[in-house]
Amino acid sequence: MPTPRISYRRTAICGALLAAVAFAPPAGARTVEFAFSASNFSDSLTIDNPYFPLLSGTTFVYKAEGKDGCEVDVTTVTTDTRLIDAVATRVVHDQAFEGDTCTTDPSALVEDTFDHYAQDDGGNVWYFGEDTFECEGSGNCTRGEGGWIAGEEGAEPGVIMLASPRSGDSYSQENAPDTAEDHATVTATGISVKLTRDDAYPPGTFSNCIKTKEFTPLEKGSIEFKTYCPGVGLVTVEEHHGPVLRFEL
Repeated sequence: MPTPRISYRRTAICGALLAAVAFAPPAGARTVEFAFSASNFSDSLTIDNPYFPLLSGTTFVYKAEGKDGCEVDVTTVTTDTRLIDAVATRVVHDQAFEGDTCTTDPSALVEDTFDHYAQDDGGNVWYFGEDTFECEGSGNCTRGEGGWIAGEEGAEPGVIMLASPRSGDSYSQENAPDTAEDHATVTATGISVKLTRDDAYPPGTFSNCIKTKEFTPLEKGSIEFKTYCPGVGLVTVEEHHGPVLRFEL
């Protein structure tokens, strides 16, 4: 899954870019489908969607503590770019650490990933793939199995954040057959989020946030609930892969 690996997404979208289909049951639910065209990305590196802003130089740190210790995810928006499917994408460096304590010591590095994002002219943020590496400490990394790049081996870009998310919206985030097939559903909008960690990002309480449920047919029973807040982006992640693990910004 996209960040964090936190393993960390607007409807009046640009004309022919969006085809939205509404299904009656349940009320409000609809599948949002996108036709990708590189011509819809005239300013692709300006990613200012309020629920998924990516300003170069920004670093997001997420922490979660469970019975096996602490997991830390450090996500840095770089100044690097990469041309994928004729679209200039922003490179975001994501590193995951695991240890007895909440450490970012290089020896605790378990995953090193480079994600690729771009924003279309309608304000939707697209996901163009990831180069991912599994690590046993810094400098000892091998290419992971979940990597994919749009335009290669049948993979297509997906949407990580809608321009105007509405409760019930469902959409595809990753489109790499048999490798990455993540989907998301907006389960709530206009909600408040309260962080509980002593070292949480201030002020610790946020309003007008949205909540998503993210899942993949490639990993049955694996579900994540994420909250995104305006002007900040991803604030919490709850992983349901067995015991619930809650990441906070």
